[in-house]
Amino acid sequence: MANVALDAMIKRADFAQQTEDQTIELFDKLDISKVEMGAPILEMLRKPDFQRETNHWKPDQVAELIYSFVHGQLIPSLILWKSDSHVFVIDGAHRLSALKAWVHNDYGDGTLSHAFYSGEIPDAQKRSAKVTRRKVEDRVGRFTDLKSSIGNNDVHHTIQKLVTTTFTRTIPVQWIQGSQEVAEVSFFKINSQGTPLDKTEELLLRNRKKSFPIAARAIVRAGTGNRYWSKFDPEKQEQVEKLAGEIFALLFQPELTSPIKTLDLPIGGTVSPVDALKMMLDVFSTLEGSETSEKVLKSMMDDPSGDDTIRVLKLAQKLAKRISGNQPASMGLHPAVYFYNERGRHSRFLFLGVVRFFAKAVVNGDTHFFKRFIAVRKKLESHLIEKKVLINQALANVNSGQRIDRVHNLMSGLLKDLEDNAEVNAERTLFHLGLKGKVAEIEYLEYPKSFSSDTKSAIFLEATLKNALECPICGGKVDASKSVSYDHIIPKKIGGDGAKQNAQMTHPFCNTTVKN
Repeated sequence: MANVALDAMIKRADFAQQTEDQTIELFDKLDISKVEMGAPILEMLRKPDFQRETNHWKPDQVAELIYSFVHGQLIPSLILWKSDSHVFVIDGAHRLSALKAWVHNDYGDGTLSHAFYSGEIPDAQKRSAKVTRRKVEDRVGRFTDLKSSIGNNDVHHTIQKLVTTTFTRTIPVQWIQGSQEVAEVSFFKINSQGTPLDKTEELLLRNRKKSFPIAARAIVRAGTGNRYWSKFDPEKQEQVEKLAGEIFALLFQPELTSPIKTLDLPIGGTVSPVDALKMMLDVFSTLEGSETSEKVLKSMMDDPSGDDTIRVLKLAQKLAKRISGNQPASMGLHPAVYFYNERGRHSRFLFLGVVRFFAKAVVNGDTHFFKRFIAVRKKLESHLIEKKVLINQALANVNSGQRIDRVHNLMSGLLKDLEDNAEVNAERTLFHLGLKGKVAEIEYLEYPKSFSSDTKSAIFLEATLKNALECPICGGKVDASKSVSYDHIIPKKIGGDGAKQNAQMTHPFCNTTVKN
């Protein structure tokens, strides 16, 4: 089950532009009325732009927080900081957002969320919201129902008790005193304790004004949600959103479900809050010729104009269009062949390794490289399918920090072997993965005895890949749902017509470049 998307509950503001407001008297408690529509404090509340996205809680966690509130159980203090124009939530954004979601009946699919995400609510987010709503209503009930019971002596005494607690209790508030720099340092210190920031989250937050984090967030939310690019001029904002939406569609649609029942799979896997962002940072770094996003980000300057963000997005779009889609240059790589393991799980290591394999040629527009690939594509794909279990079990025996590079080496090695008409077998595969002489040491994982979701996906992939559509030009598998070109067998220029008998389905690149 996906996490609950509560990011729409509290707006963001640029923290660097804030000045501390010297106020002597500040409230030390916050009650439920403060999160109802029209409440003055609600209109002033903001999350700093370095705050993580509010989408890290599961439905049970949201329901448990609301249950704790209405039953008078302990809820940790909120930590706030007041500027001269806003009240910033330094710690407690998930707690406060969960309460607001209950008050407004919006767990990522309501009116506030629709406006925040420009009406683009993913199915997984809708399902998570539905589950959350059901859990909350089973354990607590709707906020509007409790509110309408105020003063009603006919309701059950249990409900009266919940009403009394809900509308009389408060959550303690602590205030950070000092400049915005002090508040920012406090945030990172607080989030290094308890439930710490994920390494990728911290990397994004500390480099939030640079092109990579801005572009990654734009893509993962398809150009909707919080507009981290709002400081750019309107024309560039529109360009960011357009490019991000197109890249999102190429990488993350359709939505991945489990078990797999279709070969129409997203080449980028699922859009999980952190994993997809980390993957995009790695894609950008690879396209820049670097192995680590940390290293690239360290040397980057902020991007106040948006020029570099747009440059990065255009480069990512060029890559995505080369890998998938119906554009003439598209290789139409079949995701089930290249990016998913034998159990039907998307592998970021396979994806990023293949990206690294193509990256230099994509950046340089090296058509000759792609023609070399096409010449051996059928044999290469047959080998990847046949050895899928071996490849992924071998990767499981390699340090995770090396797997992307190992996949790149595998692809490069197989390309060279096949061009040289050399035999490709299990030993050769392990050699390219850097495991020469360790065949006997590979630790093979056992499948569970029952038909798990993974097993069902594995059965489906094995059965359907055998009969998947093949390109009559190169012999590789065709992803007809995303990347297909309708080719004239007898070209139009020498009299070929548009009859069905003169048509064949090919990869776009094979039709527009190889055949010509």
